[in-house]
Amino acid sequence: MVAIFSTCDEDSEKRSTLAQDLSDLTGEGNIETMLSVEMGLKELASLKVEDAIVLALAQQRRANSLRLSISDVKSPGDPKYMEAFELSPEESEDVLFKEAWLTYFWRRAKAHGIEEDTAKERFQFWISRSAHSPSSHDAVDVEQGLSELRKLGIEHRLWEASRKEIHQDS
Repeated sequence: MVAIFSTCDEDSEKRSTLAQDLSDLTGEGNIETMLSVEMGLKELASLKVEDAIVLALAQQRRANSLRLSISDVKSPGDPKYMEAFELSPEESEDVLFKEAWLTYFWRRAKAHGIEEDTAKERFQFWISRSAHSPSSHDAVDVEQGLSELRKLGIEHRLWEASRKEIHQDS
């Protein structure tokens, strides 16, 4: 008889845990969890983990492309002089998404007057790139573009500008 009650208790405990897990999936998690995630993201940013990963992936892609393509005799290691190679469908989709992302952020920067000359130039550059299918050169360019966004702090500055607009409307 005791075994039956303990099984029922375990089942109800599992159900409540499952219900709690499901509520976390719907975004109803507790504040402690959200703060932990926020702190973790800040630590990853301070350690520049994303930059290190992007750099490692770019180096891996460059190593692979050197094996797959014939280099220009003038500058064998420079990606600008390498023969472009076709990207896989997943890589192409990733490059197109990043090009759209860069276009979006530079358009917003231009609209908010952040780095005005650079924003205008980069916005036109990324608009012009959207007309053709991406190559390995485009993959390198989007990574450099994203790095430039981070170095100039464009995303953060746009967030600050948006916050100011919200507070002015209130």
